[in-house]
Amino acid sequence: MNEMVNVLMIEADKSLLQDVVKYLSDNVQCQVTKLSVPGEQRNILTFPNLEIRINEQIVYHNGIPVPLTHHEFFTLFYLVQHPSWVLSKEQIYEAVLGYDKTGDESAITEHIKNIRKKFAAVNMAPIQTVWGIGYRWNA
Repeated sequence: MNEMVNVLMIEADKSLLQDVVKYLSDNVQCQVTKLSVPGEQRNILTFPNLEIRINEQIVYHNGIPVPLTHHEFFTLFYLVQHPSWVLSKEQIYEAVLGYDKTGDESAITEHIKNIRKKFAAVNMAPIQTVWGIGYRWNA
């Protein structure tokens, strides 16, 4: 029984990821590439000078890795999933950390600050602040 549940979870994850990748490729000026690797497939989102390897949870700028923590990566990825949307700290918090307003949303402010600092080091500013509302992906 546990094996069947695991298979269903894996298939659900694949389905969700495929939906996200399809949405992004339809609605964002990015290129989605699938690389065949023995036994698995990796999905990559490509923007000008930026590559996001979803399954590996790695971001590259001009081929150089941008070191992000787990929560920083998923904060960035959540913004990328909703191009041109203005997302509140609360929305990002619930999506990335999975809590329903029981924690401190200032964690998102810290993650955004850290992501910006890391991207500033490579002369990039992909996250825009919309004052009084939230953040928007702007790559």
